[in-house]
Amino acid sequence: MKNKIAFLTILVLLFSSIVFASQLENRAMKKGLRPMSMGGAFTAIADDDNTFFYNPAGITYRNSFLIQPFSLDIAINVAVIDSYNFYTNHKSDMLHFVDKLDDDQQIKFIKKISDQVLDFYPYVFVSIPNILFITKPVAVKKNYLNFGFGVFSYAKTNANFNRGAPIPSVSYDSEMTVLGILPVAFKIRSLEKIKMPGALSLGANFKCMRRLKNVSQDKISLRELPKYDFKENFLYGTSFGVDFGAIYHLNSHWNFGLMIAGVYNSSVKYKNLCGNSNKMDSASGYNARINPELNLGVAYYPEKFYYWPEKYLKTNDRLALVFDLTDLANSNETFIETPFKKTHIGAEYKYNSFVIRAGYNSGYPTIGGGIVTNCGTLEYAFYGEEKGLYAGQNPVWFHRILFSVKIGHNKEKI
Repeated sequence: MKNKIAFLTILVLLFSSIVFASQLENRAMKKGLRPMSMGGAFTAIADDDNTFFYNPAGITYRNSFLIQPFSLDIAINVAVIDSYNFYTNHKSDMLHFVDKLDDDQQIKFIKKISDQVLDFYPYVFVSIPNILFITKPVAVKKNYLNFGFGVFSYAKTNANFNRGAPIPSVSYDSEMTVLGILPVAFKIRSLEKIKMPGALSLGANFKCMRRLKNVSQDKISLRELPKYDFKENFLYGTSFGVDFGAIYHLNSHWNFGLMIAGVYNSSVKYKNLCGNSNKMDSASGYNARINPELNLGVAYYPEKFYYWPEKYLKTNDRLALVFDLTDLANSNETFIETPFKKTHIGAEYKYNSFVIRAGYNSGYPTIGGGIVTNCGTLEYAFYGEEKGLYAGQNPVWFHRILFSVKIGHNKEKI
């Protein structure tokens, strides 16, 4: 019996991969690879498929239609790689734990797992197929109207191992979300009537979300794990919401963006997946509120890049510098208390089909790039993200890759 528990300990510690439990309901947000490689700043430059999540007014950037029939987006944190390396380095001991290791060797190996693996929090994010369509501008008098639709799905999973007990335990959470979004945006090309320069884009997202998530905060010991019914802890929910976005185009060099997600405090109506109330107060489920989110951003397209006093290079509209302040409406994490966590700075430089990006996401460096064409993209990003309350409290580092197929040409600034 002792050998079986010890061997099960090894398997759980190495291969469990489910999300940290959270007390707050999160909105349906697919953080794009391009924005994250630019430090998470994208509110005033949302000019591609990421506009569905960062600013619906950004679809007015397009002067041609866009069709995306397929996209594969995968992100893993460094703990996944560490877990895999541990497995490959100790594969023999794992496979022959019961039949070849004596009691002392088993105890030492379990201690090594406790000292190393329990510090790993493997996280996996997968998003596929992410289908979308954006129209070319439709003339309305002297102004323009754009609209589109998109269907997105993603799953994320991780685990939190608990110390301090004779037998290790694991608490878990996981989530799968399917989202349909209808963005509509209107661009006012001239603001002469109110005596202001530039143009103004206004947009809205109309959203329908279905989500399957774990709501249990149980600490499952390894003795209970084989008989534990995970299905009892899952709920499925439905939500309808509206986002509002605006981009003020001062001139060809400056944009100012605003995004309000969940403008009427939308909620998710959850029901028990199994139709029973073993883990809940009522069999019908509960409503989880999604708090509104306010983001502000600035984008600057410099005509010249100065690398020395009076020495510069012409950018030819290939360079973008961006700055965002995010989640400013969160009363649980005010800007005064968490200014660095809400601050995002980034840059992007594009030359023909090649692009490089860099930035700071809540104080953590980000970098990325790849190949971007009119028929598809292949991109990579490495970035840090804060999972705790304050910047520097609980950083998680991600590797991310994106492959997408697209149809549609657009003459963009970058």
